[in-house]
Amino acid sequence: MHWSNRLICLFVVSTIIPYVLAADPPVASIKSSAEERLLYMQSGGGSYSVKVGEKGTAKFQKEPVLRFTNPVSGVVDGGLFVWKDENERPVAAAQIFICPGTEKLWLHEFQSLAMEPMKFEYQGRTAWAPKSAGIKFESISNVSEPAKSAEARLVQMRQITRRFSVKDDFQGASADELRLLTTPLVRYNNENLLDGAIFSFAHGTDPELFVIIEAQKPDSEKTGKTQPSHEWRVALAPMTSYAITAKLDGKDFWSVGWRQAPHAITATFVDLEFPPRR
Repeated sequence: MHWSNRLICLFVVSTIIPYVLAADPPVASIKSSAEERLLYMQSGGGSYSVKVGEKGTAKFQKEPVLRFTNPVSGVVDGGLFVWKDENERPVAAAQIFICPGTEKLWLHEFQSLAMEPMKFEYQGRTAWAPKSAGIKFESISNVSEPAKSAEARLVQMRQITRRFSVKDDFQGASADELRLLTTPLVRYNNENLLDGAIFSFAHGTDPELFVIIEAQKPDSEKTGKTQPSHEWRVALAPMTSYAITAKLDGKDFWSVGWRQAPHAITATFVDLEFPPRR
């Protein structure tokens, strides 16, 4: 999310305010308490039915991984939430917040973290259906194999994230250096995954880019006596529609261009008013 969401909100306000005012249950507003706004965020996030791939499902995680404000954009309260699949891996993230300049117009800003297509349904209607994977993992060089202890692996993951530098670009007019938040937003594992964590580069405390690091098993064709049991891999995912560039050790590593709203329902990143109409 970026301070430019003011522009998105202006677009949304002009088209859906009558619908929002008629919404049921009552919509929390900037005049509501922080607890009431959180309950409304949780209610909205939990209202989606999520399918991953052909047979998988995902569950909304009720507790926000981050509660944020953005004085530059005017966001007075927002929550970052994730959905996890049946293996406890995060497959989607959403920032849920009141549009700046409005009293109770809520925006759900989604990014796919899945490695396959997925579908979010609201009251039986498709709200968001990214048709491709939201992330792609890549191996990185000059890194030790994953340590045996969880504490040591966290140190390794932080060392990896510090090798990145990230900028986002507001409509080609300015480039902001983003700040690394060294505390992971989410940490997870399962029987096939030794360790995983999501870090973020932020505008203030507002995440703009996710750095997802996992200790994965090597590809089967590479497995052999000299291969480690797990290796570090990295995937990046934006949490803004504006252009982002990421460097690793000072060299170009990843980038995404500006994706102007309104976003296609099949895109891996979308801004949706809530409740969704489509």
